[in-house]
Amino acid sequence: MSQIQDKRRETFNLLKTDFPTFAKFCLKVRDKQGQIVPLVLNKAQLYLHQQCEDQIRRTGVVRKIILKGRQQGMSTCVAARYFHKTLMGRGSTTFILSHEGKSTSALFDMVKRFTDRLPPGMSPGLAAANKNQLKFEGTDSEYIVGTAGNEDIGRSMTIKYLHMSEVAFYERTDQLETGLMNTVADL
Repeated sequence: MSQIQDKRRETFNLLKTDFPTFAKFCLKVRDKQGQIVPLVLNKAQLYLHQQCEDQIRRTGVVRKIILKGRQQGMSTCVAARYFHKTLMGRGSTTFILSHEGKSTSALFDMVKRFTDRLPPGMSPGLAAANKNQLKFEGTDSEYIVGTAGNEDIGRSMTIKYLHMSEVAFYERTDQLETGLMNTVADL
């Protein structure tokens, strides 16, 4: 194998295993000024990432309730972490549930931007894409966003990664807990 191929494999393995590096070099976000820029994790996002990785090492799973101030980028960080895991894994279903349609659209637009602006050779391609779902070609993985309000949402799924954004503003929280939260694989 050539040195160039070795270097490419080394780079890909780094991007596959190191989320902050992947975010910085592969993911684009819209900043507060409206510019499209690389996702360089801020202090709060790095702290969340480190806490999640520590919990994975200790327990094998991540279960977090994040109480946060506004505009720290927690939903961006979680959406990006899950995008990384979904893109780099096989057979993963990620589901992001928001409290209102406007927020659902904004989260999906962010994930679609991640997909559309990946560096050449990083995307497996899309087998399907609609207003709230991306299915990655050849990986059997998908990324879905939805809006709270329907107690049956997610019931027929097996979800590997779930992010419930702004839960305090959900309607029918009890039904979501007994339905949606029980679809999360204990992995």
